[in-house]
Amino acid sequence: MVGAKIGWKLVQAAFTIVVGLAASKAVTTAWKLGSGGKPPKDGQGEYLEVMTWAAASAAAAAAAKLFAERRAAAYYLRSTGHAPPGYVQDAKARIIRGTDTGLVKKDD
Repeated sequence: MVGAKIGWKLVQAAFTIVVGLAASKAVTTAWKLGSGGKPPKDGQGEYLEVMTWAAASAAAAAAAKLFAERRAAAYYLRSTGHAPPGYVQDAKARIIRGTDTGLVKKDD
């Protein structure tokens, strides 16, 4: 069981790092294309610009985390044949056929 937890954490970390870097690059590129300039750094810039950048960055980070966790769980399930530690399979949880694993977090 300890090996499964370590393996799951490694898979989850790898997916999170890759997806996080891609999301960061995507939001920065979108900002540059939309505003014509670099994103505000260290709170420099007008209040509205800094708040907009913070909101866009936070939304991208949250979406990336959710996407990475779901994809990592799907990969773990396909690779090992069982749900990752802390997850259970629930056939009713499948939202879109073929795209969701039906994995849900346990209610511990």
